[in-house]
Amino acid sequence: MSNYSAGKTGRSAQRRQSLPAPAPISTNIGPSIIAIPPSASSSKSSRHPMMLHGPGSGISGWIEEILSYIPRRRRQIRYPVVLCLGLYVFLMYLYFQGAGTFMAVTGFKLKNWAFNWDIKRCSYRKDPMLFVKDSSSVLVIWEMNCKLPEMELTWVSNSHGQSQLDMDDTRGATTFTALDKMHVVYTATISGLPTVNSNITYLIHPPRSMSHLTRSYTFSHLPNPPSLADREIARFGAISDNQCEVTQFFKVLKAMTQHHKIDYLIHAGDAVQDYHSLDSWQTDFSSPLSYFKIGQTTPLIYAHGNHDHDPQGLYPYTGKRTWHAYTVAGVRFIVLDSNLDSLEQDRWLEEELKSEASRKAWFRLVLVHIPPYTQYWEKDAWINKGEKHWGSFVRTRYVPLFQQYNVDLVISGHQHNYMRGQDDHLVYTIIGGAGGQLDAEQVEDYPVWANGKTKVRHHYVLMKITGDRRLIWEAYDADCGTRLDAFVLDSRTEA
Repeated sequence: MSNYSAGKTGRSAQRRQSLPAPAPISTNIGPSIIAIPPSASSSKSSRHPMMLHGPGSGISGWIEEILSYIPRRRRQIRYPVVLCLGLYVFLMYLYFQGAGTFMAVTGFKLKNWAFNWDIKRCSYRKDPMLFVKDSSSVLVIWEMNCKLPEMELTWVSNSHGQSQLDMDDTRGATTFTALDKMHVVYTATISGLPTVNSNITYLIHPPRSMSHLTRSYTFSHLPNPPSLADREIARFGAISDNQCEVTQFFKVLKAMTQHHKIDYLIHAGDAVQDYHSLDSWQTDFSSPLSYFKIGQTTPLIYAHGNHDHDPQGLYPYTGKRTWHAYTVAGVRFIVLDSNLDSLEQDRWLEEELKSEASRKAWFRLVLVHIPPYTQYWEKDAWINKGEKHWGSFVRTRYVPLFQQYNVDLVISGHQHNYMRGQDDHLVYTIIGGAGGQLDAEQVEDYPVWANGKTKVRHHYVLMKITGDRRLIWEAYDADCGTRLDAFVLDSRTEA
């Protein structure tokens, strides 16, 4: 061994001898924890040392779980990212839930504005709307921004069970009334409808040079109930008091049409807040019904309310009728006018209730806007402004006739909520929840409502007639879709 190697080895040995011996390793020392708050130190869950906000639970835990997927080097931007993500989800929710309604209602307003400023060429301001006139007639009403005397309406009847080759072509007389330069109302009557259940297709013919204005729609005509036990033979939607709340009215119609197919629409009045506002009839009533293809294809059974009452009795948009009656699907509809305290109406009502058509119907149903027993209203208006006396003759003079002649059901609006009550065999309902501000202030305590149902909710009603002579009534919440109430009436008329 060289002197150099021996020297190196000697120096290494000397250095090793001068270093202290390593300390023994202890197994009793716990891990170091950096700045853990008391809430986190008591957590039973295993958490990353950088997550200093306590155990994850509920929404916060869900958010932190999402954040855990973000790389550590980008943790400083995780909260802005989640905030933006939450905002995006919220906006998408608004879009799908409310933006469609907002855009549709805005479209109603813009369309009406375009007509008022004479921007649109000759066209339909209001699409056709159907009103039941009597058991064999339907009134068709539409409005344009121009006069076209040559317009006419034709219709064909396709009876159930017949082929298209068996159709009869019939013309309906058409008249028009110019309310002003921009509002020309056209009226035609489809009369002489078959006595058997049929599908009716009607066509509106403009002059040949304006063929783009041709319109064609089909509706069901159900004058008599067929003997089809345990089967639905007719469906009626029922609403009232949409008034000026077009956004809520749109939601009611949307809920009803999405979940049910109806053959007729019962409306218990107050379609608009101001009868004389032509704009209101456009944006708050006609446009929503047309949007869902209800007005064009679903005949309305309509009673006038206090807000859509015409003292002159003209009613260009709903037909010149006050009180009337007709039979649809075995139901005798008796439509009264609670605005007219008239002995003539009293005499007509009693004669109608005595008539053979009323006595032989499966059900006798009265439609009148102001209820016989109004229970909820604004107290000051009820007591100090005399509104408790509105339509009081319906209770004092008409209710005894309802009881005497076996009326089965009374449908009213006026009061903005839902109620059902009963007096012996006679059922009373209030369906004033199609849009107007809800009434929650009780002003009376009538016994007729004691064992019934009250719901301060916007709603609509589905009424079904079945072949085994039953009337099925279902009320639905328009906002969440739940069923608010239901009952069944069996016909008391001898078969």
